[in-house]
Amino acid sequence: MAKHDTAARRDGTAPGDTPDALISVALFVEHEFPLAPLSMVLEALRLANWVEDQRVFHHWIVSTDGQPRASSSEQPANVEHSVRTCPPADIVLVCTGLNSDQICDSAVLNWTRNCHRRGGQVGAISGGAFVLARAGLLHGRTASVHWESSRALAEAFPDVTVSDNIFVIDGRIITCAGGISTLDMMMHLIETFRGRAVARQVADALIYQSIRHGGAPARIDLRHRTGASNSVLLQAIELMERNLEEPVKLSEISARLGTSMRHLERLFARNFNVSPSKYYMRLRLKEAKGLLSQSDIPVVEVALRCGFRNTSHFARRYREVYDAPPSEARRAARAMSHSGGRRADRGGRAGQRRLG
Repeated sequence: MAKHDTAARRDGTAPGDTPDALISVALFVEHEFPLAPLSMVLEALRLANWVEDQRVFHHWIVSTDGQPRASSSEQPANVEHSVRTCPPADIVLVCTGLNSDQICDSAVLNWTRNCHRRGGQVGAISGGAFVLARAGLLHGRTASVHWESSRALAEAFPDVTVSDNIFVIDGRIITCAGGISTLDMMMHLIETFRGRAVARQVADALIYQSIRHGGAPARIDLRHRTGASNSVLLQAIELMERNLEEPVKLSEISARLGTSMRHLERLFARNFNVSPSKYYMRLRLKEAKGLLSQSDIPVVEVALRCGFRNTSHFARRYREVYDAPPSEARRAARAMSHSGGRRADRGGRAGQRRLG
């Protein structure tokens, strides 16, 4: 394994211009892994070698059993090793998607623990934080995960502080929210191992003009996310998003914002073509769907955590939006984790919806 000194490499120098300094990177994928983050990792490593005009980074792709895996967009990954045959690596990155909470193979968990025990840098991309958490590597740490999985991770592992930043460095553990933020994480790793000048040249080759630090938020702000510009409307949505488990009465929201119910209804109708109550309900049901598909929390508990006082009301509302009972989302997620098939959309229907 390459010897590396983080402090010595942050000043722009590039120590280790000999074959002994070859930096090995193991990338773990499973069925339905997110293709974009994996591609960004591979391209960043390739360009780092190109910038230095020598092979500095060497990588291989790993799966549980060494068999090929297909991404969420059905693109295959060229898997070279199983977790049992994978050579020691300086950097290990677990790149998995929204089914990450279902990955519990003891061989995978032991592999990540051993990599960390040997002194390597262990990272997770998108949903990969679930794997590291299950392996015990995030105990008492702060971690980043794709925003759609943040509450599920916090619920499943209360000993982990879930951050809304694009990536988090906690000792030799680095976790990343996935998507484009993978590129920011890779620029950090390249700078750590090969210096700032190399990282900036890689970013330049990728036409990536503004490298973000880890403290940048993983989710775009509410104004850009919703397309709304009215400050009263944005404050109302923010109150709703912050109070899913204990829904706030709409009359109280309007009172807090110093506006009338009629004005609030006009704002929602004009911007989203729905009433405030329907918008709020959809937020709660979307949260419920995420918990059903990404955690093992019982359905009755999911209902309570999304502001429903009884499961019959929850099931009725869920079916109205997703055309399937809540239990179907749970069954579809489990079936997908075993078969590598397409994730269920709208409850139990096969679909192509992927984030991260």
